Amino acid sequence: MTERKITIFKRNEVIRGADYYSLNAKKCFNAIYYLYQRNRAVTTEYTQTRLKYSSLREVMNLQKDNNYVEVINKAIEELQTTLIKLNNFELDGKKYKWYSTKFLNDAYVEKDNEIYVTLEVSTFFKKLMITNIGFTELDLIHYLNKFRTKYAMKIYEYLKSFEGYKYLDIPQSHMLKLLGLEESKSYSNYANLKQLVERQLNEIVKKSDLDKVKLLNSKLLAKKKIFRIQINPKSKKDADKLQAKTTLDSLIKRF
Repeated sequence: MTERKITIFKRNEVIRGADYYSLNAKKCFNAIYYLYQRNRAVTTEYTQTRLKYSSLREVMNLQKDNNYVEVINKAIEELQTTLIKLNNFELDGKKYKWYSTKFLNDAYVEKDNEIYVTLEVSTFFKKLMITNIGFTELDLIHYLNKFRTKYAMKIYEYLKSFEGYKYLDIPQSHMLKLLGLEESKSYSNYANLKQLVERQLNEIVKKSDLDKVKLLNSKLLAKKKIFRIQINPKSKKDADKLQAKTTLDSLIKRF
């Protein structure tokens, strides 16, 4: 049987921001994002959305067993308590250099009802999800939810948002923040972080449509602690490299 395609249109600021979610929390984030967009995309009137556990399970690509409700509940709690940090964007005519927020406010299951969970997406995120600019299209079932680690998922989304570029130069400091590893003593070592990044890129090549990505190594790049990641080797637009660098510089300033 052919798998149904489930696609979200995720704001680039969210993709390129820093989060510290677990793999299941990332899947839950994307599932809620998809179901909310599908149900509420035309208005900001709704403050809450009522979702079936079975719908969340399907979009998160979880096994249908006795454990999936608990997995979803833990992921929802994480989305209520863990901050996500976005940088350099505009919303409702205001320009933000830095914004730190939670994805979810309230979440509850009514008495004697474990079929549905009622969620309240933060007002800020509701606006982000329905704004018609700066989105990246992501396929949840065929690609995103097949990754084994949160790092592969994050790097895939990030590279997908720059899909037309030939390559990106990502400084080590930015990579650490992107993957939520700023406090890691082990990955403060460039060689160790490089091994981690290479493992994720290998998985991305095997499991996604970005099958040409790879780390372009050189002694000079290593000395400067820069990860040059090839995305689209056929891209010949000189502006791609310049635009990518400008975008990254903007993100890094207050990252």
